Amino acid sequence: MAARFCYLIYSLPIKKTFLMYQSNILVDHIANFTSHRDKELLAFSLLKSVNSMMDCSKVKIITTNKKGEFISAITFENSTCTVNNASVEVDDILKNAFKSMNASSIKEQLLKTPKGYLLILLLHHDRKGEQFLVVNLKEQADKVQSYILSGILSIYNNFFTLLNESQTDELTGLANRKTFDSAISKVFDSLPASFEDIDERRQLTDKPPHPTTRFWLAMVDIDHFKLVNDRFGHLYGDEILIHLAQIIRSSFRQEDLQFRFGGEEFIILLAAENDEDCAEILERFRQSVADYSFPSVDDITVSIGVAEFKRGTFHVTSIDYADQALYYSKENGRNKITFFEELLSRGEVKTAAIEEGEIDLF
Repeated sequence: MAARFCYLIYSLPIKKTFLMYQSNILVDHIANFTSHRDKELLAFSLLKSVNSMMDCSKVKIITTNKKGEFISAITFENSTCTVNNASVEVDDILKNAFKSMNASSIKEQLLKTPKGYLLILLLHHDRKGEQFLVVNLKEQADKVQSYILSGILSIYNNFFTLLNESQTDELTGLANRKTFDSAISKVFDSLPASFEDIDERRQLTDKPPHPTTRFWLAMVDIDHFKLVNDRFGHLYGDEILIHLAQIIRSSFRQEDLQFRFGGEEFIILLAAENDEDCAEILERFRQSVADYSFPSVDDITVSIGVAEFKRGTFHVTSIDYADQALYYSKENGRNKITFFEELLSRGEVKTAAIEEGEIDLF
């Protein structure tokens, strides 16, 4: 009896301490989630949280587009996060699991594997695609772990939705102007200083040589959009913007950043090997818009201005260059594409007097 009493006396503080420890962990994870304003960093935080609370060898987030193609994978393994936005390879087990989950509309699946268990959960679903969490478990999760994981995922989903809404244009579903400002800065900072820098990076990483990828910033403006609004009303104007956003999604790749810049103006930051390839991609898009049967208004066209997006020029200056090229398209017949560099070669425009590196900040 005395021994049982002593056990109860000692076990209560231990249980209380354990619960307090678990509560502190959850508070820390919640604070970590809500500190991020970037979806990728939010994903990193989720993976680290799941890894710290589950007995797992690897945990990853796999994203698919609306066609069911695998477009990105973020993996946490051996205390390291890696991001793959190209050539995402998924084995047959996962492919079949995703298909069965979609077919039966279930949000969770547990599979037995030779090395343990595979826990698959649907994180997010919208008109762009789906996001899955894949956890490689050594042992099947217990009730406490499952409960905590469920709570963590609810917090993640709620905050992901808030981020998505704040960064997305409500009408078109494309990224908004606020997101553009931060995204364009991140891309600019990641650009190599020169083509020699690209070659040097390849040598250091022992990657095989491949064509150099360059980036272009394209500004798209709907021709005579004010006349459409004046004649048919703003509801028809909004419908045209929605349809144009759909054409943009279908004309460019997932990795090509797409924004509604404001009003009837859109921006696409696309990658291509050279200006000829860039022109071909944009021409297909321009023609797609011209051929599209918009409701009530059949003859909708767009004018496009393009400037190369490179590290040698401030990204704000590149936007101005694309805007100058767009203005030339609008003033010279509309429904056409103009490259700033072509105008520059003909002496019709001038580059900015200040380039990157010419300003000393105090």
